Amino acid sequence: MVFFRSRSVVLSFALVALVVACSSSPDEPGVDDGGLPDAGDGGLPDAGDGGRPPPDDGGDPGPGDGGDPDPGDGGVSDAGDGGPIIVVPGDGGTVVTGTLAGTLTVAGSPYRVIGDANGIVVIPKRQVLTVQPGVVIDFVGRPDVTEADVEAQAPNSVMNHQKGRVEMRVYGAIQVRGTAEAPVVFTSTNPYGWWGLNFYGADSVGDGDPVFEHMIFEKVRKNEYNGTREWTRGALWAYYPGPVTIRHALFRDNVSAAKCGALDLMFTVASHVEDSTFENNRTSEIDRFAQTGTSSMAGGGAMCVTHGRDSVVSRNVFRNNGLEAFGGAVTDHLTPRAILAWPNPQNTYDLGGGGALHYFQPSNDLIENNVFEGNFVTQGPASVIYVEDVGTRGVTLRGNRFTSNRAGSGGVVVCNRGSGGVELVVATDNVFTGNTANGKAAANVSGDCTTAAQ
Repeated sequence: MVFFRSRSVVLSFALVALVVACSSSPDEPGVDDGGLPDAGDGGLPDAGDGGRPPPDDGGDPGPGDGGDPDPGDGGVSDAGDGGPIIVVPGDGGTVVTGTLAGTLTVAGSPYRVIGDANGIVVIPKRQVLTVQPGVVIDFVGRPDVTEADVEAQAPNSVMNHQKGRVEMRVYGAIQVRGTAEAPVVFTSTNPYGWWGLNFYGADSVGDGDPVFEHMIFEKVRKNEYNGTREWTRGALWAYYPGPVTIRHALFRDNVSAAKCGALDLMFTVASHVEDSTFENNRTSEIDRFAQTGTSSMAGGGAMCVTHGRDSVVSRNVFRNNGLEAFGGAVTDHLTPRAILAWPNPQNTYDLGGGGALHYFQPSNDLIENNVFEGNFVTQGPASVIYVEDVGTRGVTLRGNRFTSNRAGSGGVVVCNRGSGGVELVVATDNVFTGNTANGKAAANVSGDCTTAAQ
């Protein structure tokens, strides 16, 4: 088993234009959600203006940014027990503007991704991107544009610093195969991050199932609040109706606005997430249009499985991931927003919860032999796992360890809206230690589902 532990990240902002791999990106296809309503799967409602709302998080670098980066001399170096230190060289490499396809090699690394005029880089349909061990992909975007993207009337607005970021769209296939000694790195030297890696349902299928092995995936800032799914949920948004394989990966320091801070497996079938670490990821919902009495739909500080089936989440570490929800914020002064635990007199389901994991409409999903430590929800339910709209034996938990997780309400695991059978299986070999809800000892499991030991 390979676990990475994060500490400092050392990056350079220098940009050298050596090789330009360019083509214009295809028009964005509509995202088919299978006919299921947005309210059910936790997608944030549209802002109502039909387009992209204005920008971002007021310059808040998010967890773990560590201040001003320093220039380095290349690659991934050992930081002892603090984990790998990423160093993006100040010279050399390959500039990418429009497409990514073919094979990325150490000889061409680091790949400095700027994106096209719209801030997009694409793996085109019928093409395959293969990433070899040791490759560093720096989603630098346009830091000068991002820095300049500040509303003069509201310099502290949470919607600033977005226009210079770059998004990676997958319409073809991607195979990321690092090694323990030479992981593949997805990072950003843009101080305001990048928009993440997004699949687009049926439009991303047919060229080979995605594989991510021995990689580091960090510094995504998907905080376009009240925007569409690909801009608000899952640093790696795998909307893909097939198997996604993730092994020996490190997801750290990613932020999403709606759900699933680091990873969203949407409509996937038989996906595997194994032997990986999720650390210091956040879902931070800031609803610009929140009114008194409205409810949060945020969920999954680290990861979600939404509308999927037969997934396996095994032998991973989930550490210090969190879910924060704030209402009515238009500046960097954030007001905590109460989340209603079910049942409640208002008869309202808050569609969210789970400091580490959120499952929506699960079917035969397995969570086994994982470590959940120090995850949190600021005010809402389920310090670790929130499961909702569940069929018979939708989720099984086996051999997991839950330690020092905290929430505002509910149990460590909360299961809501069951179908009437045994919806949640919690084996007796799960261990719960030192978990709290509202400062008091938390129940291991709560909610309105029926739970069985095996």
